[in-house]
Amino acid sequence: MAGATRMRGLYRLCLGIKGWRSDADTGIAMAASQYPTGHVAAIMYKYILSIPIGALVADSVALRETAEALQIAQQAGDDFTLVQAQLARGLVLVHHDGLQQEGVDLLSRARDAAIKQRFTMNALALANPEIAKEKARNGDLDGAVELSRSAIADMYDTGAVISLGIATTVLVESLLDRGADGDLQEAQAAIDRLASVPSEPGLVLHELPLLRLRARMARVHGDYAASREFMQDYRAKAAADFEPLAAATDP
Repeated sequence: MAGATRMRGLYRLCLGIKGWRSDADTGIAMAASQYPTGHVAAIMYKYILSIPIGALVADSVALRETAEALQIAQQAGDDFTLVQAQLARGLVLVHHDGLQQEGVDLLSRARDAAIKQRFTMNALALANPEIAKEKARNGDLDGAVELSRSAIADMYDTGAVISLGIATTVLVESLLDRGADGDLQEAQAAIDRLASVPSEPGLVLHELPLLRLRARMARVHGDYAASREFMQDYRAKAAADFEPLAAATDP
């Protein structure tokens, strides 16, 4: 029941359905009294997509819960559980001012575990876009472009496209910020490719990034009216328990 509840929360998040956050918290509460692996998994599933997409912020609750997950995993002595905790904790820390490098370190460990086949390859799809985003934040736009471009290629090759919208956002924003020859064209091609990916109707993991990226591209081309319209649609789409996104400013 705990597993089913946390997965329902994840699917509701992906489709922008209200109640996903309640499911996530209920799943954590149910698993806490059962076994360490389930408890850590419940915490991981609450944060691995909600933080990168912006549905939750890296607040004191996120810091406390993911720190607890990491402590539980370290005591459990199970590599798979430890990587789950590292992913959750790392994804929260890279979105918290002053703790980004610690988050990158944890995500890098999780990524290495996947490469060494101690965890599913989904860890790469979750970790690489966030590491690329941190490169961009630190001014390494070339590194951000290369890593996000590589991450997207891997996702298309493997079919692990759950973070495709997030990775495309990092690539497009890094290209536009760099502004080298061909970057604008590559950014538009990345947006068009994401839009062409078959997906369930209402999949906010693709729809929200597309609306925000289209808003930014419209501003680049000087079409501020279209940009505002895209952002209005973005905020409306983010109304399902995504308060941080619903209050987003124009890109």
